[in-house]
Amino acid sequence: MASRNAVWLIVGLIVGLVVGFAIGYVTKPTVSMAPFAVGAAGTLKFAFGDILKVMQSMYPGITIAPPLFKGSGEVAHTEVVTRQFSVVASADTTTIPSVLFPNYTNYEIAFGVTQMVIIVNLNTTAGREVYELWRQAQSYTPLSAQYNETWRKIWSIIALNSSTVVGVSNPFTDPSGYQAQCMVKLAGLAFFNNASYLYDAIYTNPSKYMLRNTEIDLLTLMAAGQVDFVLSAYESNAIPQTREYHNMVFITLPPFINLGNLSYVNYYHQVSVTWTENGVTKTFTCNPVVYTITIPFQAPNKQAAEFFLVLLFSSIGQEIMEENGIKPIVPGIVYGNYSAVPNVIKPFVAPLSQYPQYASIFPSQG
Repeated sequence: MASRNAVWLIVGLIVGLVVGFAIGYVTKPTVSMAPFAVGAAGTLKFAFGDILKVMQSMYPGITIAPPLFKGSGEVAHTEVVTRQFSVVASADTTTIPSVLFPNYTNYEIAFGVTQMVIIVNLNTTAGREVYELWRQAQSYTPLSAQYNETWRKIWSIIALNSSTVVGVSNPFTDPSGYQAQCMVKLAGLAFFNNASYLYDAIYTNPSKYMLRNTEIDLLTLMAAGQVDFVLSAYESNAIPQTREYHNMVFITLPPFINLGNLSYVNYYHQVSVTWTENGVTKTFTCNPVVYTITIPFQAPNKQAAEFFLVLLFSSIGQEIMEENGIKPIVPGIVYGNYSAVPNVIKPFVAPLSQYPQYASIFPSQG
């Protein structure tokens, strides 16, 4: 890790010169003295943390405030109350439009996609069984009889075994909460011909799951031996987090289940989920796990925000994302008011109208 950071710092200095010219900072950047604060989905903690380190090394004159990495909904609502962030990023395409449009921003840029995975506790018998079955499944032809039967066994242990407990996040505060539900429904549809079969086994049984506001809080439950599997998990947080915990691994899922393949949008749309909490009911569309970002109207340091986005779309930013399980979307896709996107960002993005095949993953503009 240390050597990789050193390489980033060297490359960052080179990129800084190029980016500096692009933004108009020919020598020393003239940016607002206001702190630059990032509010982002918890699963962007590792990728954005690395990008912020590169940013700080290139422009030490910019004061970088401690970032807030929480559930996307919580971050967006914090921005409404405090207006403290120069950049807001979400782990879905709906949170920023539903919470921040039109009073706080009027566009978002889809910049990356990740996939749902399942984090497995190898300290438990069930966890070891699932991991071994998953390894077997990797050698079978997808959708073959052996493949499908192995995945039925995996899901039977996770969802149908009364002695196993799963960790999930709250759909109202964190997109990974409802995205995990989508993934479970798609697994039921694919392997049991019933989208509700696995879902009902988990989510109608309070003793079957433990819920937290954000998926980054679930690993502590696993470390304490309270859950066998974490369902609200993205590859973008599973890669770095499983490195930090002994005997925790993650298993990948078929593309028609993992919400990580833009080619399966129509298949994902076969299911939706409805969740009720404290008398409030919401229905969520099952879409790919797409990360989006925006610069709010009242960003305290818009110049630093523009720099951050240019760095995000630079080669070093793309490399950092890929190392953290995020596949860059190039060019970034702008939903909302394309004309509001800063000019220095426009070379890296395109309006949604140029990619109509992805329109269905964003909120309806009708």
